[in-house]
Amino acid sequence: MEQAQQKICKAGRPRRGTEVERLDALIQAATRIFLKEGYGLASIDKIATEAGISTRTIYERFKNKADLMAAVVERLMGRDMALMFENQQIDHLEPVAALSLIGETVVNRFCDADSAALFRIIATEAHRFPELTDKVRCANRLRFEAKLSTYFRRQTERGLFALDDPDRAAHLFFHLIAADLQECLLFEPAGSIGRMDWPRHIKTAVDLFLFGATPRPIG
Repeated sequence: MEQAQQKICKAGRPRRGTEVERLDALIQAATRIFLKEGYGLASIDKIATEAGISTRTIYERFKNKADLMAAVVERLMGRDMALMFENQQIDHLEPVAALSLIGETVVNRFCDADSAALFRIIATEAHRFPELTDKVRCANRLRFEAKLSTYFRRQTERGLFALDDPDRAAHLFFHLIAADLQECLLFEPAGSIGRMDWPRHIKTAVDLFLFGATPRPIG
């Protein structure tokens, strides 16, 4: 009887911790499996076993494996972004300082070993699993660009920027920072990203953006 109860405990919903803690444990288990197996070979069954819960518990939270991967990527790459834009504290910085902080945050996330590995996995398997890239793109980059666009819109209203299309500006600024990062992760040997001069890259990107974004004196 005791052994049967233990099996139920292992395969069912975790009994201890808050809902947030249980979800965090699930995301951590999913991260380990995705990094070990890749996306194609990973399965909900394997993740459930790693997390010590039932597959039913996972499906109560996530519709499918792509949703779970999107949550993993969001946890790794979106946490710093959310804190940075929270409570509009970034509005109190000078534009050059704010954009430099945003650039540093993007670079730090891409340079994180787990984030870099997941990016490679997603890029490698994108053609086989188009639903994966759609989920991850919507869950992370587009969400980040939406927050950045809101920041640009507020600065335009304050007269610090002169942007007709804050949405497009957010998209372009992200790519000024991230394009070299993504290319490095895809085509350079592992570890190369940590040896590049990212402070100089960020400064150049910010300077270029501000040159085009700030109002010009009249007359």
